[in-house]
Amino acid sequence: MKPLVVASNMFNEIDQVESWYANMCEVADSGIVVVDTGSDDGTREFFESKPNVVFITDDIILREGYGPARNHLREMSRQHFPEAHWMIYLDADERIEKEDYHNLRFLKDYLIPEYDVIALPRANRLSHDTKETKVDVMVNPDYQARMTRLDSPLRYIRKLHEQIVGFKQILAFTSNPKIQHFHRTTSPEKRDYIGKVCAKLHMEDAEHGDSYPMHHKEQHYRDLLEKEGL
Repeated sequence: MKPLVVASNMFNEIDQVESWYANMCEVADSGIVVVDTGSDDGTREFFESKPNVVFITDDIILREGYGPARNHLREMSRQHFPEAHWMIYLDADERIEKEDYHNLRFLKDYLIPEYDVIALPRANRLSHDTKETKVDVMVNPDYQARMTRLDSPLRYIRKLHEQIVGFKQILAFTSNPKIQHFHRTTSPEKRDYIGKVCAKLHMEDAEHGDSYPMHHKEQHYRDLLEKEGL
């Protein structure tokens, strides 16, 4: 068996953490790392009561961006769970469904070492009570390079829409375990906060910022950021 760490960056996710934690306990056979920006809604207290969770307070996303935050999750996973072989990062609004547990375990335990990244298709779900998605995951898999070997020298770059470099090969098939993404079911306030954070990071990403276009709603979030702040 090649143990897996589940890692996540969070901020004020108390409405999500109970179901997220229950789901991740089915996936993580090494432990769970949560790096929190500074929640004040009970998220900290929830995770600090769990024996298999390492909870760290660090505003690395706001300070450095998503790429460095993913590298930090890998570093913390290696440090706190040295027996682990893999790390997968999943946000508070993301789940792995029961039907994919076996496939996930098979890949982590038996995938040949020439592949040090597993890209998971992401299904952008429109609600919690149905499997309706914005786009058919078999037509547009929206691959996410989320599962990585901890002994690989790979790293993530860019503050926003992070990319992965320094890897050997990526395993990307629609048959891979799927990330069920429930972003569209979160509150408007949460979506606005994430939109403002992304707008901030895009404007700050001088090295890579021109390499990807503005989201069609980004100007709205830039204006909102200027008006409201974070």
